[in-house]
Amino acid sequence: MRDEKNFPISYRRMYFQVSVMDLERAKNFYEDVFGFEISWYESPEVGWCEFHLPGSNANLGLNASRKDEHKAADFSVLTLDVEDLEGTKKYLDSKGVETTEISDNPNYISFFNMKDSEGNRIQIVGDPRITT
Repeated sequence: MRDEKNFPISYRRMYFQVSVMDLERAKNFYEDVFGFEISWYESPEVGWCEFHLPGSNANLGLNASRKDEHKAADFSVLTLDVEDLEGTKKYLDSKGVETTEISDNPNYISFFNMKDSEGNRIQIVGDPRITT
C-alpha cells in the first residue's frame, strides 16, 4: 500500500483518451450506442469531445487526429464493466455493432470484445458466467 502523504502525485480526475479519424462519427457512436453524456465538446476543427463515464470520476476523451497524422495502432482498450453481460451483448448486436462471442474465465470473469466506429478496441466485462 502506498503512503498517501509521501506520494508525489495528486490526482484530480482520470479519463481514457482514444484517437479518432472522424470526431462527429465517433461522438455519435458513443452517444447512440452507450448513451454517454457529453461533458465538453469543441468543434471538429479543434478536435476534442469528452464524455462522462458511468461510475465514479472517470471520463472518455475523443482526440481527433490531424489530417497529416496517421492513427497509431496501440494496445489500449476501453473496458466497461456491466451488470448484465448477455443483455448488453444482445443490445449491441441489435444496434448493428459487431461483437465477439462471450469468453469465460471460470470463477473470474466473462467478457466480449468490440470496436468503436473508429476501430478502437472496447472490452465489455461482467461477472463470471461459469463458477466451479
